[in-house]
Amino acid sequence: MKIENLKEFIKSTKKSKSTIIRFYKKNEDLFLETEIKNGKRYYPTAHARYFNSEIMHDENKVLRLENQSMKNLIDCLVDKDSLQYRLWQMNWDFFFTVAYKTDRNKKSCFRQMHGVYENLISKYGVETGIKIFFTTEAFSNKAGYHNHFVLHIENKKLHQQIVEEIQNYFSYDRVDVSLYDKYKAGLFYVSKEGLVNEDWDIIGNNLGQDAN
Repeated sequence: MKIENLKEFIKSTKKSKSTIIRFYKKNEDLFLETEIKNGKRYYPTAHARYFNSEIMHDENKVLRLENQSMKNLIDCLVDKDSLQYRLWQMNWDFFFTVAYKTDRNKKSCFRQMHGVYENLISKYGVETGIKIFFTTEAFSNKAGYHNHFVLHIENKKLHQQIVEEIQNYFSYDRVDVSLYDKYKAGLFYVSKEGLVNEDWDIIGNNLGQDAN
């Protein structure tokens, strides 16, 4: 766990010393996660998110989406002919979110997703199967759209390399990546109607194999 001293933590959170002290007095469970070293208190860098309303908004939104996703998962698994059910049965390795620095529209987001896919195929397509399912969604607290996508890479030896390639491709944007967990149903963050009303696509150089 990465930690910072008070001076560094003030800079990270952009909050005053008194604000930080008051916060930990109200949240004793989080205070217990701080550390004392050489007589000085150190704060986990991960705690900085509690002082950022935008980050907390995003995290709360993710929680709401996960709850909605589970409901959608149950609905879709009942219908075994649904696209969502077929996607859920496929193998996926990573879950990405790309929040663009500029206010992109749906068409621009669509092009970005196909652009990163073509970039991966040009560099790794001969060495491994690559598959992406993406959706485009509007921000709730500002203009523009962002993308969520799941990624499958057949050659596990290329996992880290390809993840870094995607991060470099979107180097000017905010990229969040995590291991895909089938049982968190992240793939179903959109509603059943979302695949109709929002831009989406599934692209890959091994889709014929998946179809079989």
